[in-house]
Amino acid sequence: MSNEGPKPKKKRVVRSAFIDHSYHDYADAPNQYPGIVSDATLATDHVNHSLAKNFPAKLHQIVSTPQYQHIIGWLPHGRSWVIRNKELLVSVVLKDHFSHGNFESFNRQVNLWGFKRLLGAGPDYKS
Repeated sequence: MSNEGPKPKKKRVVRSAFIDHSYHDYADAPNQYPGIVSDATLATDHVNHSLAKNFPAKLHQIVSTPQYQHIIGWLPHGRSWVIRNKELLVSVVLKDHFSHGNFESFNRQVNLWGFKRLLGAGPDYKS
């Protein structure tokens, strides 16, 4: 038996995460592709809810549905979306498209899939 004393503790290495904050607001930029029609324009009143399998596909389907534009929808430039009425989102939209009616679960999925909330000043604020 050796009497070495207490072993020194290993230093904990903290890794810093790189977050890309290089988003450029294109809200006022001219349309580079004038002949292309946006998905929001192509959305129809008869949306097949069973086609969407994963969360981003379901979210795109919801945001592109004309009946939900007063609740959740695309901003005019079509590159960002915004929740316009949280209460109606929970009571109408989430219960129809997900197995829950919980905003916190919806918000967690948005974050887990890597969507970023834009907090810089400008037309995309909080989208």
